[in-house]
Amino acid sequence: MTHPIAVNPMGRPRQGGFTMVELAIVLVIAGIILVAALKGTDMINKAKIERTVQDIRGIQTMVFEHEKRTGRLAGDCTGDGLIGVTATDLQVVRLAGAAYDDNADPTAGTGPACVNTSTAETNLNTPWKDLRKANIIDPARVNRQITKNQTNNFYGVGSWQVNSVPTNVITVYDIPLWMAKGIDVAVDGAGVAGAAPETSGATGRVRLLHDGTTSSPNGANWPTANANDDQLVSIFFQFDRLAP
Repeated sequence: MTHPIAVNPMGRPRQGGFTMVELAIVLVIAGIILVAALKGTDMINKAKIERTVQDIRGIQTMVFEHEKRTGRLAGDCTGDGLIGVTATDLQVVRLAGAAYDDNADPTAGTGPACVNTSTAETNLNTPWKDLRKANIIDPARVNRQITKNQTNNFYGVGSWQVNSVPTNVITVYDIPLWMAKGIDVAVDGAGVAGAAPETSGATGRVRLLHDGTTSSPNGANWPTANANDDQLVSIFFQFDRLAP
């Protein structure tokens, strides 16, 4: 049995498809969804920046808490005020996070906690094991767990000469450029009055350490040539009370 073709009042077959009103409604809905998605992404990105700043401040607080309890900074076995993990040692974190060990005993394995002033303090594990030994960080959590940052890379703690001044630093490895800039603004502010927000990774407490190809322990300007905001960079935060 065949069905008759639907006709409109003018006697012509009714055509399928959307009317202009229907298309307009679809476009409005799609626009609302897109705006919501972009706002959601922006909120997630801001949360990552805020969490990383909290992590950095938290690490700084724990290192100073160790000083209150023991008379020296975590990882400063000699008590000279500088954490002995140097720029060269810290680069190992960026290139191979596996340098953090999984030894549950903070006084054993690679880079043990400071036992005395003769303990080698150049190993990047030492500051974290010091914190675990002092129960400032849960001793049951191994270094590879407690040092993870928001991009699943790592934090590091150490020191080097920043503009020829010995400075203790916290490093954050392989984060997107947009996150690095956001952290810089959150910590160092918006720069000089009347200028654009803080745009240099060569000034302030937060500085560019590694742009993916070269390292600069003094800090460097944010990448501009052929740069995109998703490229990975590494930064450092100077937490010394006398940092330049």
